[in-house]
Amino acid sequence: MKQCVRKRTRAATVLTVLAVLTTLAILIALSSCYSLIESAVEDAVAKETEEAISESAAESTDSSPAADLASEHNIAGTWTNAEYNDEGRSARLVYSLTSAGNYTYLAFDTVDGGGNVYEGTVEYLKTWIDAQGRSCGQSIVTLNNGMSWKTLDRISVDGSALEVQSGVRKINPKGPRYSIYYRP
Repeated sequence: MKQCVRKRTRAATVLTVLAVLTTLAILIALSSCYSLIESAVEDAVAKETEEAISESAAESTDSSPAADLASEHNIAGTWTNAEYNDEGRSARLVYSLTSAGNYTYLAFDTVDGGGNVYEGTVEYLKTWIDAQGRSCGQSIVTLNNGMSWKTLDRISVDGSALEVQSGVRKINPKGPRYSIYYRP
């Protein structure tokens, strides 16, 4: 009788282990499919957006020196968002146009300029006006410590709001790394 119980227990254990392994295999397969689909969608959106940026930029911005690109895109000044105070993203940005046509860049953890300060430069690769009349820019931000990234930004028609998103080809307010700032 004890042998029969042991065999049943062993069989139940083996079945449980097989069920767990099967479930794990299915979850791994599904996550791979999800990753492939997500990558395909991101690539399609990126390609479409890059084409739209190129077409829009070709229509509105000729090949101009960096100084011309920067002066057309009125980002100079201070931009803030108090909701970002000590929340893991900069709450205050200050852009200053240089004679070379790029911008000095200061970013602060808090609106009052406290916390960490990140210093660097912003060089615009393209600027254009979108269909809604907003001034848009594609740039490379390089911090003094050598870290750099590509950024898209968009200034509202009235010049009161700045939307910034890094590492993307299309600004998406619901996407990662999206921030919005206002002139104080």
